[in-house]
Amino acid sequence: MNRNQMLAFICIKRPLSINARNKTRFQEEIRRAFSDSYSNLSPREGLLYGTVYYFHTVPRSLDADNLSKPVWDALKGLTYNDDSQIRLRHAGVIDLREVEFKSFNLSKIPDTVANALLDVLGTEPHVVYIELGPLQDDMYEFGRG
Repeated sequence: MNRNQMLAFICIKRPLSINARNKTRFQEEIRRAFSDSYSNLSPREGLLYGTVYYFHTVPRSLDADNLSKPVWDALKGLTYNDDSQIRLRHAGVIDLREVEFKSFNLSKIPDTVANALLDVLGTEPHVVYIELGPLQDDMYEFGRG
């Protein structure tokens, strides 16, 4: 795998907030999902971006800020050496009872990940999508509205 390539995978698990008492089990699931998708990768060097989206179909009150920190803490040592390397973070909590998934663009992620995501979004109540890659200057955007 090219070291400049984006890493993307999903974890079918209910995420826990950074403030949760037992977030260790969730972090173990994140590490397992990553290892199932990628093996024999050494931690990346350089500056990175990270994206975490949590899709759910059951009532849940988890904010995007508290969602991302446990994910990046879990991947430290597997995908990068220090979370200070992640200079741009995107996080979102998406209630699929309110948003139609068809409106999302999956064309820029690997087909295997897009297909896996599409397979589970109608059947699993909790799905976490995680993406990490090299930071590019043009990723900083203003005025998205």
